[in-house]
Amino acid sequence: MTETASQLLAVFDSLSPQEQHELMTELLRRSGELSGQRLTDEQLVGIATETFLALDAEEFDDAATQAK
Repeated sequence: MTETASQLLAVFDSLSPQEQHELMTELLRRSGELSGQRLTDEQLVGIATETFLALDAEEFDDAATQAK
């Protein structure tokens, strides 16, 4: 991974969950526009699964923090 890509990920991690969602939606939309580099259905399902699990874990952590 390039330094620029690493920096983008660091900025992404600093965004609010809503901003992260909006950015991911836009990136997925744009990825469909790349000629010759379309993601397969399997890759998209994998990305969606990873995103769901990350959001689920974040929601669980937030609930645990609020319960304290």
